[in-house]
Amino acid sequence: MRVDDTVLNKVEGLNELSMAYEVSVQAFSADDYLNGFYDFYEIKDRGHKLIRSPYPFGESLKELSGDDVWQPIADMTLRLFGEPQDIKIFEDFEKLADELEGPDGLAPFFFVFDLMFCEYGGFTLCFISGTNN
Repeated sequence: MRVDDTVLNKVEGLNELSMAYEVSVQAFSADDYLNGFYDFYEIKDRGHKLIRSPYPFGESLKELSGDDVWQPIADMTLRLFGEPQDIKIFEDFEKLADELEGPDGLAPFFFVFDLMFCEYGGFTLCFISGTNN
């Protein structure tokens, strides 16, 4: 299943804002977003386990992006999409980060710090934080 163009247009604006704070946003179809994520970033080790974030959306985004930058991203996300139905994180992100990072990884950052999925009705937003410095 494909993500609706309206959602993709909103994600494009959100990603433009969030990249100023070293956070990338990508939309995946809700029905199989984990495999969509693996395919998009060409992840070979697909044995990673997702768990529910122990925090609500704002706190989860603060954990991902940092105390000083999360608020503008959260405000725009909530304005465009509302509260996510669920938030998932990887149980052990270290091994996956190694595969995402440069020079061979396809993540938007050379160094990847954190990642979370926000589930909505027909799509899932993936937030990745990192840096190219």
